[in-house]
Amino acid sequence: MALPDRWQAPSDAAAVASGWLDDLGDPALSALAQEALNANFALAAQKAQVRQAEQDLIIAGADLYPELSLALDASRSRTVSDGTAAGTRNRYGLGLDLGWELDLWGRLSDAERQANLTLAARRADFEAVRLDLASDLASAWYELLAVQQQLALFSRRLNNLEQNLEIIEAGYRLGLGSALDVYLARNDVESERARIQAQTQLRSEAVQNLQRLLGRYPDGRWQATPPLPVLETAVAAGVPGSLLRRRPDLESAWMELLASDAALAIAHKQRFPGLLIQASAGDSRRSLADLLQGSLAWSLAAGLTQPLFNAGRLEAGETRARARVEELEQRYLEQLFSAFAEVETALGRHQALQRQYGQYQQAERNALLAEELAFEQYRKGLVEYSTVLEAQRRSLDAQTSVIQTRRDLLQNRVALYRALGGGLDARATVAQLPTTSKSNRASGE
Repeated sequence: MALPDRWQAPSDAAAVASGWLDDLGDPALSALAQEALNANFALAAQKAQVRQAEQDLIIAGADLYPELSLALDASRSRTVSDGTAAGTRNRYGLGLDLGWELDLWGRLSDAERQANLTLAARRADFEAVRLDLASDLASAWYELLAVQQQLALFSRRLNNLEQNLEIIEAGYRLGLGSALDVYLARNDVESERARIQAQTQLRSEAVQNLQRLLGRYPDGRWQATPPLPVLETAVAAGVPGSLLRRRPDLESAWMELLASDAALAIAHKQRFPGLLIQASAGDSRRSLADLLQGSLAWSLAAGLTQPLFNAGRLEAGETRARARVEELEQRYLEQLFSAFAEVETALGRHQALQRQYGQYQQAERNALLAEELAFEQYRKGLVEYSTVLEAQRRSLDAQTSVIQTRRDLLQNRVALYRALGGGLDARATVAQLPTTSKSNRASGE
């Protein structure tokens, strides 16, 4: 397919660098990510799936080789004739059986290839879960920092409102203010206290979400957190075609597609003749000593089987496998273009958030000055208290917008790293397919 040479949203076309956790410059977050990668339950479950796929590959490869089995049995019998029991007879048998299905059409090799590709898909799934876990953890961490910073803002605001209330009540007692102003100031104080209670609950929920990702008990308790950082550096986004090699979820979908193609080959070759070679050697004696000293009888046979009539079962299996390939082709393309859209969205949103952040910072400076000036003018009797309330509301909105936009910038950067499929650290290596079978080494798979 024809892909554009660069992203449509403004971006740095340099190659995407590994180690995006290091780019965030947050040692606390890096330590939490390492803890999550070692303790998260979903990641541990995905690792177990990789181990299962590794054993499935061994099982599939074993069908290419002969199977040898040894059987040793013993029996005792007694016959009764006319009510009289005859003597007891012992019988010992020793058998050695060999079976080998020749891979005439490459069906067994295709099964091993399918298992190999499925293993590659599970390993890519594991890398995708690692990336998702680190991304979710970073987003949850920045959400906690934002909630904590918002809580600190509300606490400072409550302290200021309580000081203002004391000034207003003192002026009222001196006859310099109205009872309405006192009631309005008291309403502000109580409303802010309620807002702090709600924000405290939000902080507890943010902590619990973070603890869940870390594999900790979600008790909602956390030590002091640092303020939200501000990242000035740009992110190298590379070119759209690089996603095919970088994103582990796309790698997994591609390997699943190739595995389904191998399954189609298997279903097609099920309709061909099969050749099975069987050999056996054995003997049977009355005593174990005679059995070990006797001579073994042996036999060798080869059988050719060709399916003739199965009510269309094999043909239906092949048709179903071909439809499965077509399904995974379309799902891969859908997933690929969804990945392109994720990057374009994150790049465009980064530009918009950067502009919004600068505008909200200017609005915050103006609102803080207006709030301070409005209260001073109220104390001098130049404006009504309603003017002070409006100035306080705008100040709170402006400061809240700055905190939320800073959080959105950080979370959008994490989403961009996730969409680009960057490695977690510069030391990360790509898992290689195992070379456990001769056919893999010969074909270079």
